[in-house]
Amino acid sequence: MTKKIILSFLFLLGISAVAFAQADAYKGEKLYQLKCGRCHFAYAPEKYSPEEWKTLVNEMGPLSGLDEESEKLILDYLTEKASAKERGALPTSPVLAGYVYTEFFSYKDKVDTFDSHYLNVSLAGRLHQRVSYRAEFEFEHGGGSAEPPFIEQAWVDVWFMRNMALRIGAMLTPFNRFDDFHGPLENFLVTRPQMSREIGVSAWKEVGINFHGNLFIHKDFYINYDAYVINGLGSGSRLRKSRQYTDNNDAKSLGFRLSGVIADRWEVGASYYRGAWDDDGDLNLTMYGLHLLGKIGEFSLFAEYSHSSSENPGLIEKGKADGFFIQGSYLINGKFRSTIRYGTLDYLDPGSLLGRSSTDYDTKAIALAFNYYLTRLIVFKFEYDIVQEGPRKTDISNNVLSLQVAFRF
Repeated sequence: MTKKIILSFLFLLGISAVAFAQADAYKGEKLYQLKCGRCHFAYAPEKYSPEEWKTLVNEMGPLSGLDEESEKLILDYLTEKASAKERGALPTSPVLAGYVYTEFFSYKDKVDTFDSHYLNVSLAGRLHQRVSYRAEFEFEHGGGSAEPPFIEQAWVDVWFMRNMALRIGAMLTPFNRFDDFHGPLENFLVTRPQMSREIGVSAWKEVGINFHGNLFIHKDFYINYDAYVINGLGSGSRLRKSRQYTDNNDAKSLGFRLSGVIADRWEVGASYYRGAWDDDGDLNLTMYGLHLLGKIGEFSLFAEYSHSSSENPGLIEKGKADGFFIQGSYLINGKFRSTIRYGTLDYLDPGSLLGRSSTDYDTKAIALAFNYYLTRLIVFKFEYDIVQEGPRKTDISNNVLSLQVAFRF
């Protein structure tokens, strides 16, 4: 009798353990879809090995607001279903990834053209429990002498705590939030917003240090933060042409970005930047921005505003720029996505000394896009932009038809 009771107890214990394991796996899958699917498609667990998933979660976990429990649930789910290749020791073998996209643009008053826009190759890994790294290399517009390959990012993170690190090296400047979505799978359209291209200087690459991480305020609310010191924008013909890897003056530039994430559905943030742009370090460029992201079911909302004010020499007025965009997107059956975006750019800089040539943009644009996802890593995009000049400019027909084929590996 005692033996039967013991066997029955062990049987029930085994069933309970299986049930709890299945429940944890279900929680892990749901958390993965919620946390990692907020900004992009959640990749199939089989795409990476357990070792590689640990590297990626180590890098992206703080931005996604993972505490220790949720990180363990997600990693348990991913590593159980991951591919078999595994080395399992530090330093890890690099995670190799990247993307490719080719585009076609048709204009009324310009030459229609195909463009091999990007080939991006990235490596990421862990050198130590407290040290991780990422390097990205890009070939743009087919390469060649006019567009030589360049480093998009090359940094190392030193982790003081699981959600606090110091980033050192070449990085995307955490100013415009859109820069984090400029890849072809994260950007739901072919083109980028005018504001992000000109004020956010479109994938703004810089060298410096960035203190970043997150703070948990409540189980449904956390804050992501970045505080950085970089070389800063220099004396190019306009903001977009002022990116530089080595500084043109001794005055370093400072900035920060704060983002609050609510219930893993809504994100509200603000950013600030200030630094001298001229060779003597006397003329300052000041920028600030606001952003909003939301995801309700298959509907995604994204809005961002940026402002810049650039001092000019002598009696020349300051250069000023304001712009914003708002876009809504809906995913249908995981295969089709429709997106509409409205954006404006008002950028007037009369400066003509120290490299700042006169700049005058005054435009409004509506972009209509439709995407087909063959898989979560392969997308075909169609976009039509209706562009209207503002009151300062002569109205011309500059609508654009854009097509794109992109894949991530």
